[in-house]
Amino acid sequence: MKTKVLDNLLLKILSVVAAVVLWLIVVNIDDAVGSRPIRNVKVSMVNMETLTSQGQMCRIEEGTDVVDLTVYARRSVLSNLKSSDFVVTADMQKDLQYGSMVKIEVNYVGDSTIERVEQNRENVLVSIEESVTEQFKVVVRTKGEPGNGMVTGSTVPEQTLLEVTGPASVVERIKQVEVEVNIAGITGTVVRPGKLTLMDSDRNAIDGTYLDYYGKDTDFNVTVTTLNKKTVGISFDISEAAPEGYSLSTIAYTPETVTIAGSSSQIRPISNLNIPAEALNPERKVGKFEQSVDISQYLDEGLLIPDEDEHEIVVTMEIMPHETTRYTLTGAQIQYLNLLSDLEVSEAGPLEIAVSGMGADLAALTLDGITASVDLSECRRPGSYTLPVTVTVPETLRVPEGLELTVTLAKAENN
Repeated sequence: MKTKVLDNLLLKILSVVAAVVLWLIVVNIDDAVGSRPIRNVKVSMVNMETLTSQGQMCRIEEGTDVVDLTVYARRSVLSNLKSSDFVVTADMQKDLQYGSMVKIEVNYVGDSTIERVEQNRENVLVSIEESVTEQFKVVVRTKGEPGNGMVTGSTVPEQTLLEVTGPASVVERIKQVEVEVNIAGITGTVVRPGKLTLMDSDRNAIDGTYLDYYGKDTDFNVTVTTLNKKTVGISFDISEAAPEGYSLSTIAYTPETVTIAGSSSQIRPISNLNIPAEALNPERKVGKFEQSVDISQYLDEGLLIPDEDEHEIVVTMEIMPHETTRYTLTGAQIQYLNLLSDLEVSEAGPLEIAVSGMGADLAALTLDGITASVDLSECRRPGSYTLPVTVTVPETLRVPEGLELTVTLAKAENN
């Protein structure tokens, strides 16, 4: 029996060896080493704080912080590989080269065996700059219209100034910070969220990837108040429109009404906007001319003119030089006030008065329209007194100031 087993031993060993070799050949044919691309793997930047501690910031050149990998392994391994099996880093502290390149390091963290990994990029390109901080005013933009025929009143952002920190080359491009909120259909006072946008001088949005500011990744709230509307007239105070020696002959303005907005209690009693005298003819022009007046600056607090086209009123004025007519009043035509009972006026006048104004107003004036009076309250005994005269004429006309009259007083005959 032993002889029979030994007789076939060599053949049996050769058979086993052949089987193993054949198995290896089959395995290597069916599960050969191959390659597989894994594209657009994000590079994680490490130790960035080493720059911030020195008052610097790192800006990565676009597209250089992703890498394409080619992995070599057996087919059975390749089929199960994922991009998460690879940790791709660039260490700012350890691998910064020439001040503008950071070496990319690829590590396989899976539990299979791979032959090798090739990468299409060796470095992340960076730009290291000074870190700066600036403040910008937040401008609110609205879209949509309030409900119930109301208009937008105030729009108050939760922060009126926004502090932005980032690389100098990026921060210096910021010209305006805006937040847009949708106010469609709102009434009363409502808080609405918006998104902050950083704008350059051409009103293009600036990428905020390397910037740090409040509201970057969250909503930015704006408190919006709506107001009621009312159409009212316009009244100008013309008392100071004409310079000395001139009068306002005619005045007209367009439009004659304006729509204002405010709370219902504030606008209810208003029928006219009263524009003060300082608004008309500040350059003291004469003749016929036009002037634009921004009436919005004369509104009470809480009121506004929602249509910007109605802020400017075009006023047409004609300012003409005065004409002068002289009148003479006798002593009997002058009123004597506060005369003591034991005194009487023995002599006074005449009083010459130069009245100036527009020709038409002067033509309509008669002596009955002129009153002159002298106050004698300080005159206690007979004698001659030179006293100021108060002259009253229609409001469209003017008389010189400082007129005086000499009055002689005597003892009353009945005393």
